[in-house]
Amino acid sequence: MFNLVINFLQVGIYGYTAYSASKFGLRGMAEALQQEIIADNIHVSLIFPPDTETPGFVEENKRRPQLTSIIAASSGAMKADEVAKKSLNGIKSGTFIVPCNFEGFLLSVSTAGLCPQRSFLMAFMEVVTSPILRIAGLCFQWNWYESIEKWHAQKK
Repeated sequence: MFNLVINFLQVGIYGYTAYSASKFGLRGMAEALQQEIIADNIHVSLIFPPDTETPGFVEENKRRPQLTSIIAASSGAMKADEVAKKSLNGIKSGTFIVPCNFEGFLLSVSTAGLCPQRSFLMAFMEVVTSPILRIAGLCFQWNWYESIEKWHAQKK
């Protein structure tokens, strides 16, 4: 078995419009590519790393909009070695969607759509929990939009 790995984003993020668009494009590419190469026993893995404590992240925080930092703070950052361990475990198992933390897991279930799923148990869980996770996702989204509205109201 051979694995192809793509770093990926699950939701659009304020201040990262172009970045979000490119990552969503990668998801479509990965889904199509998985279909094209599965007969050769090659598996694609999409890695969902949260903010990760690296020197690059420190530099990114110097430039990203403050509102982006406020919204992103709700999920916190992970240590790079934790992200690497979760990523490698997912890749080794041939998992298509590899979340690195609990929030990433919930997002991966709620945004699964037509993504390949090798585990019957996970497929079942995606189907059964999707209405509940949609409600939870809406609550998060409303919270983000409320933060955006408050931010812009303070700037006026």
